[in-house]
Amino acid sequence: MAETTLQEPVTAPSSFGIKSVLSLLAAAVALTVINVAITLTVLDRYGFLKNQEVVSLDAATMIMGFVAAQGADVSEEELQSRIRALTANLDEIVATVANERGVIVVNSAAVLGGTRDVTPDMLASLGLQQ
Repeated sequence: MAETTLQEPVTAPSSFGIKSVLSLLAAAVALTVINVAITLTVLDRYGFLKNQEVVSLDAATMIMGFVAAQGADVSEEELQSRIRALTANLDEIVATVANERGVIVVNSAAVLGGTRDVTPDMLASLGLQQ
């Protein structure tokens, strides 16, 4: 008796290959560029980008300057409490300075270069300069 073997039919390879991934990536990049262009156009049209300088602020240096200005007679618990208060209010402090000076402030950790660092100015204005 002859043995019969069943063979599965040959199917086309998956259509989701590297070309599909690259196409999706290219589409995502194109949409991102379009989104940024539209956002900048709207901001410019309504006057939000006129003569505003982008400056950087090193938040870690701000906190270290704050800690150094506290002095040695402050207990560890009090120091931690003051640091929490500073970090809770840091966004508000930065927003106030940005509005007063007409600048856009970004964290220096996110900046590769090309911006003016205002950390020393901020430390001085808060009385934390060593």
